[in-house]
Amino acid sequence: MLRPEHLRLIAGHSVRHGIRGGAGLVSLLLTLLLGLVMATVVISPIEAAQKQSGQLSTMSGRDEGETSSKIDMLVKTATVKAIDFAVDPTPEQLSYLVDDHPSTASAILVLLFLITPLLSCLGGFNQTSGDIGSKGLRYLLFRTERQNIFLGRFIGTYLFSAAVYLTLFVILTLYVIAKVHVPGQSAGAMTLWLFSGYLRLLAFSLPYIAFCSLISCAMSSPFGSLVISLLVAYVFPVVVLIAAGAQPLAAKLNYLTPWGYKWWLLASPGGLLFPGIAVMLAFSALFVWAGLRHFSKRDL
Repeated sequence: MLRPEHLRLIAGHSVRHGIRGGAGLVSLLLTLLLGLVMATVVISPIEAAQKQSGQLSTMSGRDEGETSSKIDMLVKTATVKAIDFAVDPTPEQLSYLVDDHPSTASAILVLLFLITPLLSCLGGFNQTSGDIGSKGLRYLLFRTERQNIFLGRFIGTYLFSAAVYLTLFVILTLYVIAKVHVPGQSAGAMTLWLFSGYLRLLAFSLPYIAFCSLISCAMSSPFGSLVISLLVAYVFPVVVLIAAGAQPLAAKLNYLTPWGYKWWLLASPGGLLFPGIAVMLAFSALFVWAGLRHFSKRDL
């Protein structure tokens, strides 16, 4: 039977272990590093464009308004190219990302979505596999039921990942506000859009953490759990991408995984956003159910 007090204790211990443990610290550092690298990829061309535009304006004697318009056009062109390359969006979605919201923040969110499965696997691969290998879970079975252990570890891992992502987005917000000064892209608008992107990224990370819980309870090796999780998270989309080059219909295979629905989460609330969230919840429920079923029967 599920015991809320046991879930709370196990989840809390999982969060504290994630903060103190080596795997948790590696996940935190790599998340911050890769997140800042993605932001730099977007911001560096913008800074170069701003510097070039300012130099040309000084040489040609253009007024401030014309310079601002030129910078805004250069920034939008750069971010549209980045978003179009990664997302291949519809005109409506491109307008939503570039015109309705700060385009710089949109480009950063797009790149972060591409590495979210990696970050989620790094944070969630060792939910139970290490303790299964060391037989440490047998001592917990005298005090609580298996479903409390499995679900408590899953909840704790997700909360730890949410805290890591929040830390990343706070740093990114401060970094973007300090580095990017584009006409029409205020600090408040960027902050609100990045916070909205944080919530959308949490929805996208949920099924991958749930998938890691399934793989973790099926293996007694944390390294093996990490490898299998990453293979499914990234190798499958790469194989589909290669196959789609020969047969375009093969691209539909991505819809067998959460990867195929990721850009739904960057759509407008009146578009595919809420269906995308529903799909992520459905994948998560499926993985948690399968993991709980296997964990309830396996030898510990």
